[in-house]
Amino acid sequence: MASERQIAANRRNAAKSTGPRTNQGKARSRMNALRHGLASAEADLIDLAAGEDISSSNTSNVSIRALHDRLRQIDSERVKIMSDIQDSLRSTRADEVYPAVRRLAAMERYSRHSYSGLKKQLRSTK
Repeated sequence: MASERQIAANRRNAAKSTGPRTNQGKARSRMNALRHGLASAEADLIDLAAGEDISSSNTSNVSIRALHDRLRQIDSERVKIMSDIQDSLRSTRADEVYPAVRRLAAMERYSRHSYSGLKKQLRSTK
């Protein structure tokens, strides 16, 4: 059972973490996931399979194609980030290396997630 002090502390902490309150803050947080589009839901993967007629093709084939396209996009983003890291190390902007390495780690998470989805799709087609 929580004590009165713990309950009061929980209420104070909950009041602090309610998210953005201003319209500007809400607009800014709304754009967080749109930086590169890799964090979009898997349901959106069918939209990524450009050039394929969904009505005439198998949905799993479209998903496989979309996952493959996403993996190519991730690789492209990795190349850009590695270039940023190299540029930062060559110049005197060493303070920019850490954020770029964090972005690279995020790309690795997106890549693992996409490879996992691709393996699932490939298993389901057998």
